[in-house]
Amino acid sequence: MKKYIKIWVKIIICIFMALNLTSCESSSELNKLAIVMGVGIDKGKEKDTMELTIQMAKILQSSASKGSGNSGGNTDYLNLKEDGRSISECIKEFSRKLNRKLFFSHNQVIILGEDAAIAGVEKYMDFFLRYRETRLLVWILVSKGSASDILNIKPDFENAPGRSIGELVKNEQDTSQIPAVNLKDFASRMMSKTTSAIVPIIEVSNENDKKIAYLKETAVFKKDKMIGTLDKKETRGLLWAINEVKDGVVTVSTSDGKNEVNIATTYVSSKIIPQIKDNQASIKIQIKQEGDLQDETSSEDLANPKAFEVLQRCEEDSIKEEVMSALKKARELNADIFGFGDIIYQHYPKKWDEMQKDWNKIFQNIHVDVNVNAKLKRTGRITKPIMAK
Repeated sequence: MKKYIKIWVKIIICIFMALNLTSCESSSELNKLAIVMGVGIDKGKEKDTMELTIQMAKILQSSASKGSGNSGGNTDYLNLKEDGRSISECIKEFSRKLNRKLFFSHNQVIILGEDAAIAGVEKYMDFFLRYRETRLLVWILVSKGSASDILNIKPDFENAPGRSIGELVKNEQDTSQIPAVNLKDFASRMMSKTTSAIVPIIEVSNENDKKIAYLKETAVFKKDKMIGTLDKKETRGLLWAINEVKDGVVTVSTSDGKNEVNIATTYVSSKIIPQIKDNQASIKIQIKQEGDLQDETSSEDLANPKAFEVLQRCEEDSIKEEVMSALKKARELNADIFGFGDIIYQHYPKKWDEMQKDWNKIFQNIHVDVNVNAKLKRTGRITKPIMAK
């Protein structure tokens, strides 16, 4: 009897294994897909409409170009535009122009036109958060002008502008001049009751009669609408505070004030600590920074403890000044870009219930103490400058 039971168990297992080996019904072949590399969203000409720009990679032409060594002046991407009341409606219209299905899993960037960002982006973000093919790590940017114009600038080192802009954001993330914001981070800040979202701004410049896309400033959002910008100094001040600085150079003046010293950042750690004393809330920002002497423009010998102490104090003052400039701009915009409200809620949830309704007023007057501890570690391969006194 046991022998027959074992046989039937094996038969049932084989049947279930055979059922799991069936082909995927929803699979799509590569030659049936239009791989999206970039998305641009602009405000439509008519009321309550939008203009969607989709950038797709020309895979077959790209392969042929590499084999022949000459692209014949043709691009390796295709941009298509469509108007509609929603992204889903625009995508349906694209199906009338394409014999392939749009595939968003390789999308590098979502660029929001300035007009669309000022009007509000909530209705656009819902699609990208809900659609299962969209990656949460896709980069979000705001364009100075039309987003479709940015996606039309032909890059020098990449096949498609979408991929080139994605690599540009990654590179800027390492230099810590402009924030690198993905869809997940942007949506998280938008859903917060107090924290304001930030997004890098991309612009177009003309250099030697050639258009080049570059990152310039940072857009500040209140809920889903863009309300202002941060310059580079204010942006890095914010990044110091929220522990997003990975690299970069701090410039300080020498003791005579006539020359400058550049210190390359090698390590940064920062914390935002909320405190409530006598029923009053305050914020303490602690920043620890280490760096190496990268270059100096004077002939002064700085490779001694006394000079190091002076430079460290100057560096601490410079970093603190950048943080305070970001705080000043945030109060001008009445936008909690630092996330103070969420941090207070995490540490003092009961007290936050009392503060929440008046947070905009509290944010304008809350005391913020910035404490910077900078250390200069190394001088590089040489100690004294080559023309030392």
